[in-house]
Amino acid sequence: MRVHPVSWQPGASRSQRAASAAGVVRPAGRFGFHFLEMCAVMCIGGGLGVGLFFGAASLLGSPDLATDAPVWSALVASLILAAVMVAWMRFRRMDWRPAWEMAASSVAAAAVLIVGYGVDIVSAAALVPSVCLLACVAMIVVMLFRIPLYTSSHAGHHQAG
Repeated sequence: MRVHPVSWQPGASRSQRAASAAGVVRPAGRFGFHFLEMCAVMCIGGGLGVGLFFGAASLLGSPDLATDAPVWSALVASLILAAVMVAWMRFRRMDWRPAWEMAASSVAAAAVLIVGYGVDIVSAAALVPSVCLLACVAMIVVMLFRIPLYTSSHAGHHQAG
């Protein structure tokens, strides 16, 4: 995708300046929309999945799994978030590679938090809830490596062939 620099020269017409500005604003808006959409899907859908997991654990005799096994709980929560993200991205007809990259962001977020927990920077109580927040931050990093993909419309995600 080619982005034209905004021309503020006196000779440029108003329509030329507007077209140049739209060439920057529209892709930035698409990038922001993709990010918000994926955060919502991961945190809402993943939150429901994590809630179901902890609810099932409670019914099976582990009512406070996040406190009893915080590292395993954070790891399972990140895997649930990753599964939801892969499912959503494949539903939106994204290729496998970007879907796996995005899923890896939640696992990487959990790994960072687990290390933080291991060196007493992150508390056991904050470990699982922080996974989704840090995963959303990590998603931005992943998205920046594929700017053309995330600044295009969803129609551009259809698999080739």
